[in-house]
Amino acid sequence: MTDRLKERMDNAQEAEADPDRHHMEEAILATLATAAFDQDEVAHAARSVAWSRSDFGAIAAALIESITEGKVPDLVVIADKLRSARARIKEAILADIMEGKKAKDVSVALDYIRIMHVQDKRHAAEAFGRDYLKAIKEGDTGAAFADLAGKVFDLATEKKLIRSYPVERDAAEDFLDILNARRADGGDLLGLDCGFRHLNEVLNGLPDGVIILAGAPSCGKTTLAKQIADHVAEVEKVPVLFYSFEQSAEELRIKSLARLSSVDSRRIWKGRAGAVEWVEVEKAAEDYRQGPGPYLTVIEAGRKDTVEAIRAAALMTQRKAGGKRVLLVLDYLQIIPAGKDAPDALRERIDANLSELRRLSRDMKSPVLVISSMNRDAYRKNERPTMAALKESGGIEYSADAVICLWRDKGESETLTRDLPIKTDRVEAYVLKNRNGELARVKLNFTKAWALFSDEGKEDLDYDAALSN
Repeated sequence: MTDRLKERMDNAQEAEADPDRHHMEEAILATLATAAFDQDEVAHAARSVAWSRSDFGAIAAALIESITEGKVPDLVVIADKLRSARARIKEAILADIMEGKKAKDVSVALDYIRIMHVQDKRHAAEAFGRDYLKAIKEGDTGAAFADLAGKVFDLATEKKLIRSYPVERDAAEDFLDILNARRADGGDLLGLDCGFRHLNEVLNGLPDGVIILAGAPSCGKTTLAKQIADHVAEVEKVPVLFYSFEQSAEELRIKSLARLSSVDSRRIWKGRAGAVEWVEVEKAAEDYRQGPGPYLTVIEAGRKDTVEAIRAAALMTQRKAGGKRVLLVLDYLQIIPAGKDAPDALRERIDANLSELRRLSRDMKSPVLVISSMNRDAYRKNERPTMAALKESGGIEYSADAVICLWRDKGESETLTRDLPIKTDRVEAYVLKNRNGELARVKLNFTKAWALFSDEGKEDLDYDAALSN
């Protein structure tokens, strides 16, 4: 490349620079060049700046090096360093910066650097967005979608990080008024109404955080989760995403139709509902469509639905809903696919997924209800559940904000079956961990044919009893 052509390209680059960015960069460099105060803080911050022009970048490097060496960054010193680095800088530009007329106060220079970091993040997100649109046209949307949502969220997080935060004297000024308003409202639930009075009392609604719903096979975990999802969607009118890694969307819908129609789910599934029963099923279908239907999404999850992909979809859903809470239901923990760079060992992979789900819950300020299996010994012995029943399922006891274990009481189930016209089991929900509340044993009745759970009562649970048999 000839010197004349290179000079023309450099001039074009200077002409294309954002005027505001140009002004801030000049001010930062002039601030670094001014020896009237200690520039160490600005020099440290300026190391990470992505300068819009190569000449500004070269001058910044020379100034930072000079300050680090403890030398006064005068024109002669900096010019020598630039010559040693073989940097081509116009004398007028260097002289203007070293004169220091455009220098700012340290705090202003640091603010300029923070602003430019945010600008760089935004430009990077815009560039990735263009790549994402290209990926859509080419049919490769999965990974690009997850990465885009992550980058957009990280940009929003960075913007929050550079805000100033009030001291507690100011931040807590209206706190008592908030608590008093909550008291005046009759103690409304802090979390989402799950549809079960006693569980709501114990958990204060579905709280923000990771809630584990565990239990032996066929004790009704998925059925209970679907009933909760339906209720939250209909009553709270917030988005609900139900990721099912085992059952089909059809099976889940039939559970809801059976519950709403009081028609045996097996008869609906096999197409054997009678004429009278079918009228009830049709009514239930309309209730389902108009009730939870507008807010509930059932996803037949597969190997591409890693935690990263789930995170992307959940954040996008929340954004479309104007920032409302989102209930995320995952069925179930042990078979959520591994994401990129996931550990090979199953337990470590579960722990990694739990950690990411907890981060997602925190970022969205929303509950994540995760169905989990128990270790085999726990349900083979038919003993009342404790946290020990989860020891083979990753670090649930440490990562989860709440843990609920379902257990079928055979004795009470036999009594209920004798007294009721349709087979109903007593299933007890042991709240073994509750980060923000009490431990309890909540009694539920489970009519499997109708896919229906109903409230019965609750009792306090001793902390020691929750830990071990």
